[in-house]
Amino acid sequence: MSSYTSLEARLHDLFWAEEDSPELAWMDQLLRDHPGRALEVGSGSGRLLLPLLQNGHAIEGLESSSDMIDLCRAAATDLGLDPIIHHGDMQTIRLPGTYASIHLPAFTLQLATDPAATLKNLHRHLDPDDLLYLTVFVPLAELHGELPEGEWFKDQRLKLADGSIAEVTTRFELDRAKRILKREHHYQLRSAEALQEHRSSQTIRWFPPRELSTLLEKIGFTVDNAVAEFDEDLQVDDDAQIITVMARA
Repeated sequence: MSSYTSLEARLHDLFWAEEDSPELAWMDQLLRDHPGRALEVGSGSGRLLLPLLQNGHAIEGLESSSDMIDLCRAAATDLGLDPIIHHGDMQTIRLPGTYASIHLPAFTLQLATDPAATLKNLHRHLDPDDLLYLTVFVPLAELHGELPEGEWFKDQRLKLADGSIAEVTTRFELDRAKRILKREHHYQLRSAEALQEHRSSQTIRWFPPRELSTLLEKIGFTVDNAVAEFDEDLQVDDDAQIITVMARA
């Protein structure tokens, strides 16, 4: 059950659009404040990468899913863009040169099989004082029992412009000791003519705020700022669900 392929790749950005995340605006401002060659890790089908290129930023993409890269290139062609997209694993890839900033939005780091090794690899691609931006989340709804563990539940549902219905149902398991969340997804796209289905799985690691800061510092990063819920006035504490960190190499 591969992740970010097939129907999941096609529907990913449509479901994300429903979340109304402010992350694009955050990244746009950071790139204005820290100009230069930049890299988005987990650039997917271009949900963030392409608007940032349209805004004039010199940002490249790194993506492990060929299906997502194909979708990104098709969308870029429609916009008259020609993005640089590297195909590879964020934990092991070696890219030429260094970047003024590296960005891991949308909880990308949490999909790494070894987050520490991934951060070490990305650190090699930054010169001293260059910027690392990342966002992670703590699965509070799952941890607090607001979602049923081990049972399928309706996650998202959308009616598309052509009248078809896109749905995803999800089932999860928690390993609280290891801080691992395992998810299974069942995607469906239902039209009058056909039903398309796809299943995928994810292993997500989460970090309490202090553990994340300690991990970054051990690798050689200095945390400049950390905020909760994309709100500059909310400092990170143990109740934070979404944590955004800006750090220096």
